Amino acid sequence: MKAAVVDDIARTRQQSSGDKVSSPPFSLPLVSVIIVNYNYGRFLQQAADSVFEQTYPNIEFIIVDNASTDESADVLLAISKQYPATTILRRNDNGGQSLASKEGFEASSGEYAVFLDADDFLLPSCIATHVFVHLSLRIPVGFSSADMIQSVNSRMVLGTIYSLSGYVRSGRGIRPGLMRRIDESAPEVWPLRGPEAGLENQVHLILPADCDFRSWFWAPTSCNCFRRDALQLFLNNERLGELRSCTDAYLLRGIGLLMGSVVIDRPLAIYRLHGMNVFSKHPNLHGMLNFERGGVSDNDLLGRKLVIDHLIANAEFFLNKVESPQHYMHALRALDGAWPRIPSESGGWRSYVAGKVVAESGSLARELGLFNFVLLLTRLKVAPHVILLACLRGKNKKPI
Repeated sequence: MKAAVVDDIARTRQQSSGDKVSSPPFSLPLVSVIIVNYNYGRFLQQAADSVFEQTYPNIEFIIVDNASTDESADVLLAISKQYPATTILRRNDNGGQSLASKEGFEASSGEYAVFLDADDFLLPSCIATHVFVHLSLRIPVGFSSADMIQSVNSRMVLGTIYSLSGYVRSGRGIRPGLMRRIDESAPEVWPLRGPEAGLENQVHLILPADCDFRSWFWAPTSCNCFRRDALQLFLNNERLGELRSCTDAYLLRGIGLLMGSVVIDRPLAIYRLHGMNVFSKHPNLHGMLNFERGGVSDNDLLGRKLVIDHLIANAEFFLNKVESPQHYMHALRALDGAWPRIPSESGGWRSYVAGKVVAESGSLARELGLFNFVLLLTRLKVAPHVILLACLRGKNKKPI
C-alpha cells in the first residue's frame, strides 16, 4: 500500500536505453483514507479490510476513534497488528464526526482524501477509479462522487444512490472532451490497468453555474474523493465542532459551489444500513425521504449555515481566490435557493443569507464593490429601502 509498491510496478514498465534503465521520476498521488469511528466496532474490521484490498497501491490509512465504548478497542488492536502502517488516533471524548474528520485530515498528507464511514465498505476498484478520473479530467474539480450499492446489514437491496442516479438520468453534465484518459495519453505514469472503455461516458460534470443546488446530487460520505487543496479551504472553520454529524452536507456543498465536482455513474462502494445509522433510516424509495426531516440527526441546514457563515466571514479571502466576484455571489445565491430555504434568524429578512449579507454590509460592500453589493442584495430580493440603508452603512464601513 506504500510508495515502494508503486515503484515495483513502475520498474516493470521501465525502458532500457543501452546500459541505462530509466523511469519517470514521479509516483501516483497519495490517497489518505480516513475513518471516523464511534461504537461501530462490529463493522470496523470489514471497512479496514476493504481499504487494504484496493487495487490502488499508494494509500495511507488513518482511523480516528471518537472515544468508543463498545468492542472498538479490541478491533483497533487487531487492525494495528494486521496492518502495522495504520495510523490510529484515539480521542478522549466524542467531539462529533466533523472534528474527528478534521483531526484525521490534519494527520494526513495525501493529495487526495476519502472519508470512509466505519460502517461502509469500499469495492476493490474504488480508489483507483477516482484517481484515474481526476488525472484524466480536463477540469480540476474539487471532488469526485461515485455511486454506491445500498445494503441492509450484509444483504444488497439497491444498486444505486437515488439522488446521484437522478442527476445521471437527467442527462446533465455530459461534456465532450471532459476526459482524456491518462492511461492512453501518458501510459508511462499510469502503471495500473485502466478502467474499461466507456468510463468517459459515465462521468458527469457539475459546475457551480450548471446547478441551482435545490437538490442533492452526490453519494454519501464514503464514496467521495476530495482534492486536498479544496478541503483546506473549508476544514479550517473554527465552528466545525457545531456540526456533529452530516459533515458531507458542509463539505460537498461548499466545495461543489466554488470548485465544481463530477459524479461517476458506477457503484464503487457499499452503503450499509443497519438500524443505527445517524442519518439514513432505510434504503431509498422513489418519492419518499429516507431520513427524518428536521430530526436530531438532520444536520443539512446546519451544514449549509456553516458554509454561508464561512464564506461571508472570510469574504476577503475567498474573493481573492475566486475568478470573479460573480462566482462568489453565485455561491451565496445558490445556498439561499437550496431547498428548504433557511429562515432568517432576525426579523425583516426574506432568508438567512439575506439577513447575513445585510448584517455584514460594512465589510461586504467594501470587498464586493458597491455595484456588485447592490446587485447581490437585489437578487436576494431585499427591499429597496433596506438596500439603500445597507449601502450607506457599507460606505461608512459600519455593520447594520
